[in-house]
Amino acid sequence: MQEHSLKRYAEPLFLIGLATIYVIRRLLIEVNNLDGMIGLSASGNGIPAGTYWPELGNYDHTLNNNIPLIAGVCLFLGAWSVFRYLAYPRLSEDVSNRTGWLYVGLTVALLLVSTFVYHYLKLYVRYKHLDSGDIFGLRVYSLYRKRTVLADAIGLGILLATYEIIRGYYVYLSDKTRQESLPILRVVGYLLISGITILLVLFAMNLHLPSTLWEGTFRDILLVLGLVIQIHFSQSFIYRNVFSKSADLRAVSPYTLGIFLLAVLVITTVIWEASTRFYYHSLDPIITFSVIVVICSIVIAYGRRVLNWEKTVLQTQVSAKSAELASLRAQINPHFLFNALNSLYATALKENSEKTADGIQKLGDMMRFMLQENNRDRIPLNKEVEYLHNYIDIQRMRVDETHPIEIRVNIQQPNREIYLAPMLLTSFVENAFKHGISLRNPSWIFITLTLDATTLYFKVHNSRHPRPAESTDQYDPEKDQSGVGLDNVRKRLELIYPGRHTLGIQQSEQDYFVSLTLVYW
Repeated sequence: MQEHSLKRYAEPLFLIGLATIYVIRRLLIEVNNLDGMIGLSASGNGIPAGTYWPELGNYDHTLNNNIPLIAGVCLFLGAWSVFRYLAYPRLSEDVSNRTGWLYVGLTVALLLVSTFVYHYLKLYVRYKHLDSGDIFGLRVYSLYRKRTVLADAIGLGILLATYEIIRGYYVYLSDKTRQESLPILRVVGYLLISGITILLVLFAMNLHLPSTLWEGTFRDILLVLGLVIQIHFSQSFIYRNVFSKSADLRAVSPYTLGIFLLAVLVITTVIWEASTRFYYHSLDPIITFSVIVVICSIVIAYGRRVLNWEKTVLQTQVSAKSAELASLRAQINPHFLFNALNSLYATALKENSEKTADGIQKLGDMMRFMLQENNRDRIPLNKEVEYLHNYIDIQRMRVDETHPIEIRVNIQQPNREIYLAPMLLTSFVENAFKHGISLRNPSWIFITLTLDATTLYFKVHNSRHPRPAESTDQYDPEKDQSGVGLDNVRKRLELIYPGRHTLGIQQSEQDYFVSLTLVYW
């Protein structure tokens, strides 16, 4: 626990320490520069240095130099803290989380306040020159402009986003190292975090930000970083929404493509206008940079698809072989089992036990499905639906009709051949019967399957009944059944339908709801 706390607080303490060093160094440099300017101006004219202080007017070194720097840095650290600890955790779990986006808005507001406070209070001192070029005094001026405040807030946002992306890659490489035990990933991760750490230390010890961010070499650096960040998010969008579904760009909906291109154009415009402090308007660089972002994003996303395709195929094959092996292990002389079922079926008919005979026949159909269809890559949807009906009917037979149990099934029959991976839907139904049926309390299970031209919608909603550690109900039909784990279904969906499915699970103490949306075409 103590080691975890140290790791948690190490990064903010490190950044606060660097910020403190940077602020103290800047304050010392500023006061030395001011004293030097006054001394040089006075020595050039043979006038005592104290004579020039009145020329500084209402300049207050504490109010107009120290406070803007300290407040600006503190507000920037506050913006980083809000994003890191409040916005990012929520958005990493659900990108549509409203609270997370509210915190992103708070981060932007803090960045704007940071640059506003700095430029509004900050005053600069410079020499006054004669026509001959000689120094004859000092004057005070301000760089405060609304455009400058907005441009520098965008620049700070780019710096914050750059740091977070680099840190995100480090965390990703660390997780991959733990999962796959690849030493090369650990080396790359250490190089990445060491590089950014050394850069931050050198900056805090030796460098400083310009008076306004978008000037000189720093302007070019921010412009490049802004485009790189845009490429980072754009290629991720293309990979998830295009290449994870199809390699053909023509398959992308015009609406999605239009939104993407508009977003690229707007963001590029904002970055370019910020680099000129909103003074210089030209379409040529905006169009050029937008084209670069689109091309680079497509190339990177396609490269990711090519690199991951072979790995995905291999994982799918391994998963299929594992499922096949498990199925083979479960096949204990299947011919003998079928013969035994046929004998039981005939006996039940002779004894006029039609319900028992029907149950035996459905069980035989289910076993035949498990042995013949389950090992295929794709099966017709009507086969899966038939298996579901058989399973549900058998479960109905095992439930006493006197108990308050409601089972409602609405399954749309496909009107054409639709193929999907086997046993994707059954696990959710098995889970519902396992946890949704109680012989002591009212229970209900609602199953719905609907289709449209390209998408399958499957929903299972059931009651929940927490089971005691040692149940005394020996007639509970699902007490000792484990079913197929939902984790296995998640992994199969990720391998077989990457980017083409949405699996949502909601649960409370009283109910459990599963919603699967699957693009099968």
